[in-house]
Amino acid sequence: MNMTGKTRNRGQPQPGQINLEALIEGGGEITIGPVPPFECVATATDEHNCLAMLVRQPGESLDDLLQRLDAAIEAAYEYDHFIDEVNGPQ
Repeated sequence: MNMTGKTRNRGQPQPGQINLEALIEGGGEITIGPVPPFECVATATDEHNCLAMLVRQPGESLDDLLQRLDAAIEAAYEYDHFIDEVNGPQ
């Protein structure tokens, strides 16, 4: 459902968002919003793991952030590489 209350025809995922679509279809979730001290963070989780936490960079569009999140989901599933820009290096 979009902001006007109308259901959107899903069709094919947008380019650069295939992994986001698969994650959500598989019961995972994404969130976008403030995580102090950061103004905007995008996270992706499945039922077992936090796959990625990305901090929106100055001047980065929301679309660019979602494309980075999509690539981070792929890196988590394909290469076991989990990106955490919120907590920094462990």
